Amino acid sequence: MRNTHIFFFGWLACLGFVLSAAGCDFGRREVAGETRIVVDQMGRRVTVPKNIERIAALHHFGGKVIFALGAQDLLVDQALYHHENTAMARINPVFAAKPKLIDGHNLNNEEMVALRPDIAIAYASFDPSEMERLEHAGIPVVAIRGETLEESYAGVRLVAKVLGREQRGEEYIADCRKLCRLVTERTAAIPRDERVKVLFSGPKNIYSVATGDMLQDTLLTMAGGYNVASSLKGFWATVSPEQVASWNPDVIFLGSSLDTYGAGALFDNGMLETVNAVKHRRVYVFPSNIGWWDYPAPHCVLGLVWAAKMLYPERFVDIDMQALADDFYQKYLGYSFTAMGGRL
Repeated sequence: MRNTHIFFFGWLACLGFVLSAAGCDFGRREVAGETRIVVDQMGRRVTVPKNIERIAALHHFGGKVIFALGAQDLLVDQALYHHENTAMARINPVFAAKPKLIDGHNLNNEEMVALRPDIAIAYASFDPSEMERLEHAGIPVVAIRGETLEESYAGVRLVAKVLGREQRGEEYIADCRKLCRLVTERTAAIPRDERVKVLFSGPKNIYSVATGDMLQDTLLTMAGGYNVASSLKGFWATVSPEQVASWNPDVIFLGSSLDTYGAGALFDNGMLETVNAVKHRRVYVFPSNIGWWDYPAPHCVLGLVWAAKMLYPERFVDIDMQALADDFYQKYLGYSFTAMGGRL
């Protein structure tokens, strides 16, 4: 899951340099009674204002959580990325009017400084020294993590606590757990030898596969599948065509993030022509066209339901995936999936 935020390292370093060079110090409002200390998901003790009015989210997980908590009006910038940013800007003029600090892989450092957020939400893989640079400039940084569903729920609770929106956070988590139960009640009893064999490829290429250490493995297992690469360790292990052929998965899911290739890349690959998923045309791009359902954030529960329906359509014939996504998006992003241009 780490690939979506690697590029932030560079611009965070530049930002730290700009802030230090400019001698900026916004102040932390460390007046008795106006701040409190929270422990983030890196175990750091962070002093944050009790009354937060301006937020910067430096990763799509943080932006999604802030929207889900109904705190999007506090965001100093758009804080959604890739196609989801475009979709939201198209239908929400308030969102569209906010600055887009990140253009491709580049951060507008000067505008970030000028916006003066009270707090920044970062992903836990950010370099701690870069977080310290931001904090020395008067911007407290709270790190969250979501490599597992339980970690993502903990991240929601942390942000909800920081913003004083604990009840909304618990409601969000409860709805996510409800969708998980919808799936596991129908798939948990499937015997190991009867489970559909699945390979999760992407986002870089066909041979970059999700290991047993990743969120995708959890989603595949809960959906009733068997991840053929579950014994591998690390993040996005690279394997050979011969290994894929040996595993012979029945279904192949393609990661949704970078749009670097599609199912045709497998159907036209002579080295994979004997693989069941290719022979039977069971290669599917993970949703969605406007927002990632296979990346860290509780919204991935939508991907769980979709994956289970793709693997076992007869068990989920009663589930209207578009309608389910519409309801979830309406509640936790403010617009239905369909209104945002979402397609499955």
